[in-house]
Amino acid sequence: MPHQAGVQWLSIVPIAESRSSYNGLLVFIFVLLSGSIAAFAIHRLASAKLRRAPAWDCGYPDPSTATQYTASSFAQPIRRVYGTTVFRAREIGEMPPPGSMAPARLTVELHDLIWDAAYAPIASFIGYAADRLNVLQFLTIRSYLTLVFTALVLLLLVLAIWP
Repeated sequence: MPHQAGVQWLSIVPIAESRSSYNGLLVFIFVLLSGSIAAFAIHRLASAKLRRAPAWDCGYPDPSTATQYTASSFAQPIRRVYGTTVFRAREIGEMPPPGSMAPARLTVELHDLIWDAAYAPIASFIGYAADRLNVLQFLTIRSYLTLVFTALVLLLLVLAIWP
């Protein structure tokens, strides 16, 4: 910290031009005074009467889940704009004839091209390798010790051959 001897103690001008370092005593007094005033206003000037109100319900007065937003309703504008090119989205709307009591249905089919191109081959390889290595789970103690010994010998051979 730069030397504060030449600066007046009631100054709120930064002490050094290179950074915003203010007089610590003045900032402490301001925080203490404003906190005390806020505590006084809350405890003395507020009403002591108990007020009852319903709990905050995120703006939904009806507790039904049908009236609340879902993830698909938030994503619908993005799906409508980019859906056909990026996600190969298809929306299939089934509307019953007038007078029918059958419900209307909306089916959305999405295909993530990045998942299909980049992650699906890796995920299928990992699943294939996990299926092949699953036999190691059911070995006997002799088989485990043989496997560890073989791995140790192979690692020592690699170290011996390594240039």
